[in-house]
Amino acid sequence: MDLTISIKGLRIKAKKLDNNFYEFIKADLEKSGIDFTRDNSTEALFTAYLRLAAKAYNYDKEIENIIKEIES
Repeated sequence: MDLTISIKGLRIKAKKLDNNFYEFIKADLEKSGIDFTRDNSTEALFTAYLRLAAKAYNYDKEIENIIKEIES
């Protein structure tokens, strides 16, 4: 599936996404305030990025802790 957003008048399209990944990204962007029916601010996109970056960071820390537990 293709996912298209508009940021400050610039339309950005991600093409041929896996359906599950498409649904995940779309839902997460909507939680961050991205509206797929109108133009969005750069702040909304940055907020969405920070939301996903925080998840990735936390997952990385969890994995590190699991590895430490396994090794000790």
